[in-house]
Amino acid sequence: MKNNLIPATLVAFLILGTAAIAADKKTSKITFVVADADLDGKVSLREYTTAHQSAMDGAAAKAKFGRLDKNKDGSLSGEEFAPARKPRAKKETAAR
Repeated sequence: MKNNLIPATLVAFLILGTAAIAADKKTSKITFVVADADLDGKVSLREYTTAHQSAMDGAAAKAKFGRLDKNKDGSLSGEEFAPARKPRAKKETAAR
């Protein structure tokens, strides 16, 4: 029973990971959870470039990773991965 648990868990992660990536392609955003392949709570350069390989080449991913890694520790925290964005200004609508 225990021997079957590891392969079953691996298959589940592959299926769920694929579904998450497919869902994110609709919005062209990669989530931290998807990018953190080894589930250690941080995203390495290798994980970042792998997660973004369909959106940008390796050099572009490395450059963006360097800009996001504010504390220069070689990995991205959740806050560094998805920095807070400024809220968009609401468009004024003309009164009818």
